[in-house]
Amino acid sequence: MILVWGSDEDPPIADVTDELRARNADVVRIDNRLLATTDFDVTLAPEPEGWIEVQGRRFVLDSISGIYLRPQPVRDQQLHPASSSLLAIASLLDTRVVNRPTAGRSNLSKPLQLAQIEHAGFAVPPTLVTTDPAAARSFLAEHGRIVYKSISGIRSIVSSLDGSDAARLDNVATGPVQLQRWIDGVDLRVHVVGRRCFATAIEAQATDYRYGSAPDHIKMMSTDVDDDLAGRLVALTASMGLLVAGIDLRITPDDECICFEVNPSPGFSFYEDATGLPIAAAIADLLMRTDDG
Repeated sequence: MILVWGSDEDPPIADVTDELRARNADVVRIDNRLLATTDFDVTLAPEPEGWIEVQGRRFVLDSISGIYLRPQPVRDQQLHPASSSLLAIASLLDTRVVNRPTAGRSNLSKPLQLAQIEHAGFAVPPTLVTTDPAAARSFLAEHGRIVYKSISGIRSIVSSLDGSDAARLDNVATGPVQLQRWIDGVDLRVHVVGRRCFATAIEAQATDYRYGSAPDHIKMMSTDVDDDLAGRLVALTASMGLLVAGIDLRITPDDECICFEVNPSPGFSFYEDATGLPIAAAIADLLMRTDDG
């Protein structure tokens, strides 16, 4: 039995659920709105055991062969005990989990994650984290054009500025911000699923192609990555304790590969819908253990 936990309105949850059911997998869905009606009797030590009941169906923890979760909390249910119990089960149960809540935690601190990426042998952009406007202006003067982004794991819109916007850097005094040199090139999002890589090349006019790009101003196409890069991306993903990740890179005009970050809970449907890459199918393979590794 495979447990899928997340919002019914979340495309990755819907896509993975559809793939599993198309293969006649035994799927139990827990939507955030069901948490208040989910019953359970669970002990966590020395190892998780007990049962969960969802919409009248009771199942024991030992019957769970895989878990896929994107729990995106509903505000008035964040502290519901069922949520805490499910997170603990996903963290501790001896089964295949995509992804464990404790995996990829460096994503909560972008500077820490960037250091891990660099330690793994990837090139990263010159970066400054600061609350000092003078240091920020000096960084801008050195690089000519920079981008700024949140240092936390909360999704933010990546924006850029150049010398004409230097006065805006006075605002960094209100809280730490991560500044990076602008990198010219083509964006590459690689979804790592187990040992497989699914790459999408993106050309867009907006600084952050996820936002501000009209449909006719963004071009997305499936592409291949060579075996060396694929192996390094799989190793990077595994080093963070992840089975699935969305890795953001940029290929420069000189064919240099720059790595920006690793998303431990990627919204892959945006890329699959644009390219036809079978990412949801690969995740279903992983959960059903029909993958090649």
